[in-house]
Amino acid sequence: MILKNLIKSSKKKKYFYNNITWILFILMWILPLIDIRFGILWLVSMATGIILSLLSKGKPHCAYFCPRGGGFQKLLCKISLRKSPPKLITNKFVRYGFTILLTVRVTMMLIKSESFVEVSTNVYNGFILTSIAAIIIGFIWKPRTYCGELCHIGNICGLINKVKTKK
Repeated sequence: MILKNLIKSSKKKKYFYNNITWILFILMWILPLIDIRFGILWLVSMATGIILSLLSKGKPHCAYFCPRGGGFQKLLCKISLRKSPPKLITNKFVRYGFTILLTVRVTMMLIKSESFVEVSTNVYNGFILTSIAAIIIGFIWKPRTYCGELCHIGNICGLINKVKTKK
């Protein structure tokens, strides 16, 4: 019920996005350093994005609730060069190829992991690698270029939205 009201109220969404998600982003970097089991939070974030796309219109997770997107918006907006991304990054083959690659990687990691700690470690390591790439991309181009073009959860949510609107 609370989540439904949060999704409906644009004022609450904007507040949450501007004031909470970037703090979650920082915590999700730091907490696994204290206890690696917190690395699972990134898997929870990915699942939340897909669930919200299935239950609502558009990509509310990307627009309002994604910790990485909120972190990039808050922290990179002051240092980003704000250039438009090159055609290579916006190319659909690159975009969806990267989505397939990351989705297969996450799926294989979940299948091969033998313990909760191993899943958490692998998810956190994947998050660190993609975040470093996304920070570099966000510095060179616009802060959320990774989010808009390469984020596999964002692209999956976009595909879910396209399928839902065709019905």
